[in-house]
Amino acid sequence: MKSAPDAAAERGVWLVEKLVPGGDALAHLADGRVAFITGAIPGDSIRPLAIEAKKGHVRVTRFEVVAPSQDRVTPPCPVADACGGCDWMAISGPAQLEHKEELLRSALERTGGVSELPARLPFTASDAALGYRSRVRFQIDGEGRIGLFARGSRELVEMKACAVANAAINDALAVLRRVPKDALAAFSEVELRCATEEPRLSVFLVPRVRGGAGPSLGAVKAKAPPQWTIAVRGEQDAGAAQRFPLACGTHVAALPGVFTQVNWAVNRALVESVLSGARARGVKRFLDAYAGAGNFSLPLLASGMVGMSVERDAGAVECARRAAAELGLPQDGFVAGDAREKLRELSRRGERFDLVLLDPPRSGAKDVVDQVVRLGPSSIALCSCDPVTLARDVASLLARGYRFEEVRGFDMFPSTHHLEALAWIKRSA
Repeated sequence: MKSAPDAAAERGVWLVEKLVPGGDALAHLADGRVAFITGAIPGDSIRPLAIEAKKGHVRVTRFEVVAPSQDRVTPPCPVADACGGCDWMAISGPAQLEHKEELLRSALERTGGVSELPARLPFTASDAALGYRSRVRFQIDGEGRIGLFARGSRELVEMKACAVANAAINDALAVLRRVPKDALAAFSEVELRCATEEPRLSVFLVPRVRGGAGPSLGAVKAKAPPQWTIAVRGEQDAGAAQRFPLACGTHVAALPGVFTQVNWAVNRALVESVLSGARARGVKRFLDAYAGAGNFSLPLLASGMVGMSVERDAGAVECARRAAAELGLPQDGFVAGDAREKLRELSRRGERFDLVLLDPPRSGAKDVVDQVVRLGPSSIALCSCDPVTLARDVASLLARGYRFEEVRGFDMFPSTHHLEALAWIKRSA
C-alpha cells in the first residue's frame, strides 16, 4: 500500500534528471527521496501511475509522459515497450552515447577513485544501430512460442522479427516458427548466430529437460535448411564451427553455444585497441584470463607476442586450439580451468608477464586481483561490460600499487544501457 506522500506524488509531475547504472532514470522528489523510473529519459516530464515504495526511495514501473525529452524518439520496434531486450531504444543514438560516456565517467570517478579524466572520454560507436546483433538467445515457453522475456519479468514477448538482430537471424526465426509447437516446447532456449561464411547460421538448443531433445530435434532439422549447423546442449554432436574474422589475418572458430560477441564490427575495434595498446607498451609476453575462444589471444600471438590463455569453458578452449592450428599458431598455451586457481598456480611457479588481460563476466575480476598483482605485470588491460564492476576492479588495483592510464568505451550494444569498456592500468615505478 502506498504511503500518503506516495499518493500525493502520484498526482504530481516529475522532471527526469539522469540515467543511472542498470539503465533506469532518476528524479528527486520534493520530500528529498529519490525515484527510479524504468523507461524514462532525462528531460522527460512524467506523471507516475504505478509506484513501489522502498526504504529511502521509490520505484516507478508505469508512467505517462506529460512533456517528452528532446532526446526521446519513436522506437523502431513495435514491442520495444514490453520487451526487456532494448531498454534505451526510445533514446536518440547521439544521446545514448552521451549517457553511456557519463555512466562510465561517473563509475570511474565515484567507485574507481580515478581523477583527472579527459573532458570527453574516447568512445567507439557502432556503425549500425539496428540489425547489428550476430547472436541472439531467444526463450521458448511450454507452448512452443519463441520470443524474449518482458522487461522485469519472465513473461514471454513474441515478435515477428527482432529489430537489432541480423536479417539472417530473423529469417531463421521465421523458419523455426514453422516447426510444430509441441516439438519446440521440448526446448527452453534457442541461440541463433550468423557468420559471413559457411556455415552461416548456427542453432544451439537447450532442452527443457536434460536429455529431452529426442524426436523434437528431428522435427527442427526437418524444417531447417541443410547448410545450418545445429547442436543441442549436453549432446555429443557439437555441430560445425563458424569462423569470425579478427585482426592480423586471424579468426575465431566457434562451435554452436560457445560465446562470441554480439556486435562483431565493434568487437574487432575492441580487439584492435587491445593489440595497438600492447604494441605501444612493448609487450612481449601476455596472460589472457577469461580468454574465451581466443578473441584477444589469437591476434596477440599472430602479432609476434607469446603468451598463455586461461578459460573455464573447455569447449571454448578447444575452439581456440582449433583456430590456432588453422592459423599455424602455437596451441599449447590455451589452458582450460578456473582463472583464480590457474593464476595462483602460475604465481607459485614464479611466472611473469608484461601484460595481463582481464575480460571477466559481468561480476568482474575481484576474485583474481591478488593473483594478478603477484604475477607482476607492468600493464593490465581490463575489459568489462559493466562500468561499476570495471571501476571496482580499477580501485582494487590502484590500492595495490598500480595507476590508471586510460579508458575507451565501445558501443557494443546500441539501444541498451550496456556498453563495453577497455581500461589500461600501469604498475607504479
